[in-house]
Formats: sequence, C-alpha cells, structure tokens
Amino acid sequence: MYITLTNAAVAHLGNKISINADLIATVHDGFATRENGLTENVTYVFCPPHGTWEVSESLAQIVSILNAQ
Repeated sequence: MYITLTNAAVAHLGNKISINADLIATVHDGFATRENGLTENVTYVFCPPHGTWEVSESLAQIVSILNAQ
C-alpha cells in the first residue's frame, strides 16, 4: 500500500509524493535549515535503501495513516 504525502524539500516544495508504506523504517520530526538560513519544522520519512524524504505532514498524521493500514 502507498501513502501520499506533501514534499517539503525546497526543490520539490508542495509536490505530492507516494511512498510504499512497507518500505518506511522510521518517521521523526525535526528542523531543516534552508540555504537562506531559515529553519522550518519538517517530518522525515526514512525508506532504506532509498533515503529520507522531507514532508509537510506531521509525525502524528503519518503515524495515524500508517496505523490505519
């Protein structure tokens, strides 16, 4: 099953991304410092071996989606 989230990375800001829920290893929130020096709160979704996605949805939202599957 796939979940659809909103990309928070600057180069893809606001674009939707669908991630295979079976590949998600961890989800955590934190701050991302952008090139302009500003920081923003994002949620990190780690999908090994592909890497980590920065998304706009909160940690609680993502966990709720994953637990509903």
